[in-house]
Parts: sequence; structure tokens; C-alpha cells
Amino acid sequence: MRPGEVPGAAPADAIPREVWLWLANALGPAAPNAAGVLDLFPDPRDLLRARFSQDLSALVTPGQLQALQQTNPARFAPVLARCRDMSVVPVCWDEAAYPELLRQIPSPPPVLFCRGDTALLNAPFTFAMVGTRRPSAYGVEATAKIARCLAETGAVLVSGMADGLDGESHKAALQAGAPTIACIAFGHDCCYPARNRKLKELIERHGLTVSEYPPGTQPQRNYFLQRNRLIAGLSRGVCVAEARRQSGTMNTVAQALDFGRDVFSVPGNIFSPLCEGTNRLLVEGAVPATCGEDILAHYGLQPPGTEDADAGQEEHAPPAVPLTEDARILRGALTFQPQGLDGLCAATGLPPGRAMAALTNLELAGISAQVPGRQFLLK
Repeated sequence: MRPGEVPGAAPADAIPREVWLWLANALGPAAPNAAGVLDLFPDPRDLLRARFSQDLSALVTPGQLQALQQTNPARFAPVLARCRDMSVVPVCWDEAAYPELLRQIPSPPPVLFCRGDTALLNAPFTFAMVGTRRPSAYGVEATAKIARCLAETGAVLVSGMADGLDGESHKAALQAGAPTIACIAFGHDCCYPARNRKLKELIERHGLTVSEYPPGTQPQRNYFLQRNRLIAGLSRGVCVAEARRQSGTMNTVAQALDFGRDVFSVPGNIFSPLCEGTNRLLVEGAVPATCGEDILAHYGLQPPGTEDADAGQEEHAPPAVPLTEDARILRGALTFQPQGLDGLCAATGLPPGRAMAALTNLELAGISAQVPGRQFLLK
């Protein structure tokens, strides 16, 4: 299915999507017993019929049983209608588009809400790049270098569209003209952080955004931890460029280890708190990653040959990112010296939200860069 495509009518013998939404709602996000329920009831219509007549206490919690008994699939028809209006595609457990890698984890979502190219869910080589929300210049540079190499080699990069290194990995893929997958912790009608809305739109145009939360779901703190298992579950391996020892990034790593995924870590400054997590991972046996080639070699892959890349440089150059009017205005205020957001807003007359969207546009076009301290400059 291509970006923005809305699915047609399901086959006559297909399980109605309303039934899958009913099951997903009753189990709740990140349900640890989801795999067991799906194993015993691969057709949730059987569970629908059994919810009053069979003893399910060994399979579901009291709260889940109550939800199973007090709701009906018909209640979720409006959710599907809203998805159609928003070009959001529900990918259900029984559908061919459902990612095989997620079927392997103990808490797979019965339904994924997707916007973009759902074929990427089963791409041959999906790989996660994650890291701190407040990186150093070293972390940004390392992420961009590694992510771009992987993207140019054909990896579909997976991350969480958060500030910091998650966003940097998505941007590196887009700048390489490659697709990327963003796992989000809210409904598709939301965007958090709001300043990443332009990035979200670009990802959906050239890749895919994935959520287990239906439209209308606002972000909550625990949803981001639940989202982390999707990043790990969708990926063959995970690379951490920079992370504190106690952080959401390390939660993603823990999930990856639980799922039997490969873990890579970028060596960092032994005196920096931002590198405590990555250096500890190396001590504990993570594969060192000093460049994208280190990761590719682990999988027996090679980046495009230098001669071939040079010969086809013009042919394979990533498409230019068009600049908005705000981006053109802000470009005129940027210099090769770092400037803060307040100063740029004062110089251009743009409010902070529009200025941040313009800066994202300029960064994706390869014109500007962000440096530590939320400072911005021309590249």
C-alpha cells in the first residue's frame, strides 16, 4: 500500500476490523498477555462468543474481562470512519501487512494505526537509531554519520520522532532520500512535540508513522515507554548514539534485549554523563559502533561502493526539500555563528512555533544545523 492510500473493502471472509479494535481496546496498550490471547484466539470472534460462557480468568485480567463483556465491536465503527477521513490505515493482526517482527514479541498490538507506506512494516532490514533528547554536538554528529550510512545502504531506520537523536536519525534518512519509520505515542491527529509536525508530515510522505493508539488519543508519559517496545520490536537491531544510564533510551535497549535484538553502542566520552549509558552497554557486551560500516559488517552487508556511488552521485542524489516562505525568511537571518531562537524570532518577526518549523525545514534541506544550547547556524 502506497503513502496516503486508503484500503478498499475487506474480503468477505476477513475478520471485521471493528472486532480487532474491540479486542485491542479491551486488552489495552502494551498488554503483556496479548500474545497468549492471540495464540488461543487467533480469530477474536471466537473470544467475542466465549466472553460470557467460558472461564477466561487464567487468560485475561479482571479489568480486561470487564472491557470484553461491556463493549461491542459496533462501538468502534466511528473509529474506522475517522481513520478513513484521516488516511490512517488500521493494520490488524491477521493481515499480511502486519509486521512479522512484532509477531515475535510477547506484547504485540492487535492493531497498528499507520499513515504512510505500510509495506515498510515488513522491509528486509529495519534498524533502530535512538538516543538522548538533549544530545551533545558529538552525539548529533555520530547519529547523522551512522544513520546516513545505514539509510544509503537500504536500511529502513526506525525511531521515536522525539527531540534530540531520535529526530536526528529520521532527518538523516530523509536527507539521504530514504524511507524511515516513526513510532509515535499518541493518535495521528496529534503531534508531540508540536514543533516536529513538519518532520511528521515529511516522514508520512516518504515513510511511515505507526501508533497503537487510535485517533483522538493524547500523549501521556507512560505511552512513551509503551511506544519504546514498538521501536525495538520492529527492528532487527538497535544502536544507541548517546544516552544517560537512567533514561527512556535505555528502556528501549532493555526491550530490545528482552526481544533478542542486537544492541550496538557508540563509544563516548568517559567524563560525560550523556555517555554513561552507552559506555555501560559496551562493558555489558553491546557491539561497538564507530561508523555505519561496523553495523553493516555485523549483518554481512556493505555500503555502496565508492566508484559506483561517485558514478551515480547525480542520479541518486536525494530530492531537494522545498523551502516554505518562513524558511526563506529565516535563512536570511542565519549566519555561521550560533544564534538562539529568541534572537532569530526578533530578527525575522516569526513567532517561536513557526520559527522552529522553519528551522526544521532548513535542517532537512541541509542548509542549517542545530548545536548544543538550542543554537542554530548555517552549515
